[in-house]
Amino acid sequence: MAFNRELENPATSADSRQVENKLQVDIVDLYFQSQLKPPELIKNDQAYDSAGPALMDGRENLLLNASLQIDNKQELSQFKNDMTDFEKQAKEHNIPESEVAKTYQAVDKLLTSSEGVLNQDSRRLLAENFMHLAAHPSKSDQGIYSTCNATSLQEILLSRKPGLIASDLADAAINGSFAAPDGQKIVLDADSMQPNYSFPGEAASLPQDNVRAYGTQVLNHMLVNEMTQRVTPEHNTMLYQQRHQRTDTDSGERLISPRDGSEMTNVSGAAIRGPGLGERDLAAAVKRFFPEDSQFLARSGGNERDGLVQVDTPEELSAIVQKAKKESKLPLMVEVNGADPLFGGGFEPGKHASHVLSIKDTDKDGKQLSISNQWGEAGDIQVSSNEFFKTMIYEKD
Repeated sequence: MAFNRELENPATSADSRQVENKLQVDIVDLYFQSQLKPPELIKNDQAYDSAGPALMDGRENLLLNASLQIDNKQELSQFKNDMTDFEKQAKEHNIPESEVAKTYQAVDKLLTSSEGVLNQDSRRLLAENFMHLAAHPSKSDQGIYSTCNATSLQEILLSRKPGLIASDLADAAINGSFAAPDGQKIVLDADSMQPNYSFPGEAASLPQDNVRAYGTQVLNHMLVNEMTQRVTPEHNTMLYQQRHQRTDTDSGERLISPRDGSEMTNVSGAAIRGPGLGERDLAAAVKRFFPEDSQFLARSGGNERDGLVQVDTPEELSAIVQKAKKESKLPLMVEVNGADPLFGGGFEPGKHASHVLSIKDTDKDGKQLSISNQWGEAGDIQVSSNEFFKTMIYEKD
C-alpha cells in the first residue's frame, strides 16, 4: 500500500502537534478500513488475486481515490465493477500484471492531478469512461463520426496495451499533448477534448450503445492526430479538430492547416470534414504501436503494402485469426466494404464505403468469426470466414 504516513511536522517537540498528526493518521486509517476494504473489492478467480506489490498498490490507490472523487454512489459502484471486469478481460488476454498496474496508475493520475487542460470534473468523467471501455473494449463506438479507423485502433490498444493508451490519455488530459510510440510530440486541441453535453449520451458517465462516449471522443482525437500530424506522400501535417456545433450534414470534424489555420481541402477544393486518412496512414500507425507484429488485415491486391497483412483466401484468413487467438493477439483490424449488406448499414445496392472493424474472436478452427463493429451492438455479428472474406477490400477498391 503506497499510503504516505510521514506527515510533515516542523514542530516535532510540541506534544499537541504530535497528537494532531496521530489523530489525522487514525482518521484516515478508520475511513480506509471501514469504507474501502480493498482486498474484498476485487477478488475472484479471473482477477489477479495473487498480485505483486505494484498491482496491489495501483489497485488500492485507485479504489481509494475513486471513492474520494466520485460522489455518485451508482457511478462509484460501476467504476469498481469495471475494475473487476477489466482485470478479468486482461487476464483472459494474457496482459502482463505490469500493464494492468500501469493502467491503474494512469487512471489514478486522471482523478488526482491538481491541474490540467481538462478540469477536474471532465477528468473524472474521462476516468469513469475509460475504465468501462478498458473493461469492455468492444463497446468502443464511433457514433455519427467518421472515425472507424481510430476507434478500431482504440479497441485493439485497450485489449492488448491498456497501460500504454491509459498513460497517453492522462498526458493528453493534463498536458494537452502526448508522445507517440516513435517519440513524436502530438499536440492536441483543448476545445476538441471538452465533453459535449449538447447531444444525448455523449457525456454520460456510462458509455451508451452506438453513441460515441466521451472517453472515445478524446481517444479518437488523440489517435487521429497521431496519424494526421505527419508529413507523408499523401498529405502534409494537419490538426484534427472536433467542434461541438453540428448539423445533420456536418459532424463538426475539421482538418486544419497548422500553417495558417485554414481548413484542408480535397483536390476539388471542398473542405475535408473528417479525419481524411487512408489505408497507408492507418497501417503506419498500427506499425508504430505494434512494431512486433501487424494487426491490420486487408485482401491481397498483388502489390506490397507496408504494414498490412494481405490475405488471399478464406482459408488463409482462418489460419491467421486462429494463430492470433492462440498467441493472445486478438482483436485484429480489418479493412472491409462497409456498404456490404452483411453489416446492415442501410447503403444502396452496389455502393462502396471503406470501413475498418475488428475480428475479436473465433472458434477453434477459425471458421466462425466474432466481429466487433463500431456501429453499436447490432453491428457485432457472428459470420463464417468465407462470407466475411468476401467483404474485405482489394487495393484496387
